[in-house]
Amino acid sequence: MSNAVQPGRAASLAEKTTLGVIAGGAGAIALVDIVLLISRTITLMAADDVVVPRMALEQDPAESIAAAPGVVDAAFDSVTITAEGLSASPRVLLAGADVLASIGAIGLCVVVACICVRLFIGRPFSAAVTWGIGTAAILVMAGGLLSQAVRAGAHTEITSELGLTAVGLPSFEMTIDLAPIGWGLALAVIAGAFEIGQRMQRETEGLV
Repeated sequence: MSNAVQPGRAASLAEKTTLGVIAGGAGAIALVDIVLLISRTITLMAADDVVVPRMALEQDPAESIAAAPGVVDAAFDSVTITAEGLSASPRVLLAGADVLASIGAIGLCVVVACICVRLFIGRPFSAAVTWGIGTAAILVMAGGLLSQAVRAGAHTEITSELGLTAVGLPSFEMTIDLAPIGWGLALAVIAGAFEIGQRMQRETEGLV
């Protein structure tokens, strides 16, 4: 019995073409996200006027909508403002929230590209891929949740700095979206599946 390591089955031409398209698309998305993230950060830190979307309102009534047939009541719960002359602190928090919200998607695209490359050469299971998927799971969960907390902190500072509580904005409000936890757990399960596949691959190679 030989313990020589045998290469896995190479992908067919059609499979290689599909994997190449997916890997290229994932890499392109990650690159575009990075470029846009850098551009948004520079603009946010350097611009005189800063657009801040989705700032919470304390139930500002919307009479015209409430007057529509079949509508019992209506209220605005968020507003987009353009702030002039913001200090550095809320700008840094807004930029940090943007970075945290983006790193999960960027990391996931990089992992997808790496998996495609491994499939391309016929050896999808490796420690690097397993750790990459696990890292992406952590980035998606941590980045998604922390970005919400940091953005809420930025909105609090903006509200305080501009004195917006007097016009209907709460001093602090944070809405928690738990979707990043679900996505992170799904990726963790996939990482576990790749770890099992890696073990089975080693055992199969040992039998050749």
